[in-house]
Order: sequence, then structure tokens, then C-alpha cells
Amino acid sequence: MRIEAGAATVPGVIEPARFARDQSLVTGALALTRLPRLAEILFDHEGSVRYSVEGYRTARGEPALHMSLTADLGARCQRCLERIPLHLDIARDIILLAQVRALEQADDDDEDTDAIPHTNTLDLLDLIEEEVVLSLPMVPRHPDEGCSARPAAPSGERDSPFSVLAGLKTH
Repeated sequence: MRIEAGAATVPGVIEPARFARDQSLVTGALALTRLPRLAEILFDHEGSVRYSVEGYRTARGEPALHMSLTADLGARCQRCLERIPLHLDIARDIILLAQVRALEQADDDDEDTDAIPHTNTLDLLDLIEEEVVLSLPMVPRHPDEGCSARPAAPSGERDSPFSVLAGLKTH
């Protein structure tokens, strides 16, 4: 099953085992207004998230999803509080495992692979939003030279704060 979703179409709930078995593919773009948790932490609602989610089976036969997400978003710089453009390019494999022990063993695997408990249904919209939120920088900020909150470079020589203290000592 191949589904090409338009900007107005929202990915829905899938049966992950069937999605993987059928090697289904869902692609499209989401407006930020469709992702309320993400929209809440961004500077504005400009931009969108382009997604591709494809089902497959791992070498061990577990159902899995390969997600490719691309987004151009505006975050809030934590220094100047102005908009900072962010480009996200996310590729993640998600393996659905039936047993908790298997989840613990999969924990030390590849950074781009996550393991989650196998469920009968999975909301792709929530999964996409969670991946984007987790990929945002903890403290977004402009580079030093591009931030309006960066203190101006001294134009001339200034007295050292220690020389001022030394002057107080002599009085």
C-alpha cells in the first residue's frame, strides 16, 4: 500500500505489524498548526514538516518503520529571544518489539534506531511530532556573531577590573 498524502491530509492511525508486512509507505507534508506540541515551543507557525514513513521487517522479523523527516522551522534564540531558522533532516528507524527485555537489549544499538513496545495501533501524527520535538536543540541560539544580544566588542582599551581594585587598595 502506497499513500501519497497532500498538505491537507493528516497521517492517521496504522496497524504497525500490517504496515511493516505490506511494506506500506506514507508521504506528505504537515502544517505546523497540525502539530500543537511542536507549534507551542516554536517562535512562529511558519514552515512545515515533510515526512515519509515506510514499513519493513528487520532481519530478525520484527516490524519496523523507517522515518524520514525534513523541516524548516523558526525557534526562539535563548539569548536575544528573536527568531532563529532551523533546518531539520531526520532519518530514524523504529523497531516495534514485543518483549521488554528485547527493548533493553536494543537500547545500546545505533543512534538512528529506536525500539518501542509493539502495539496494535500507532498514531503516525503523534510519532512524527515526537521525533521532530526530540530533534530540536535543547537551547537554540544564534552563533555569537549573529545574535543581537551579543555584547559589542570593545572599541578601545578599557581598564581591567583588577586594576580598578588595585587603585582602591592604595587609598
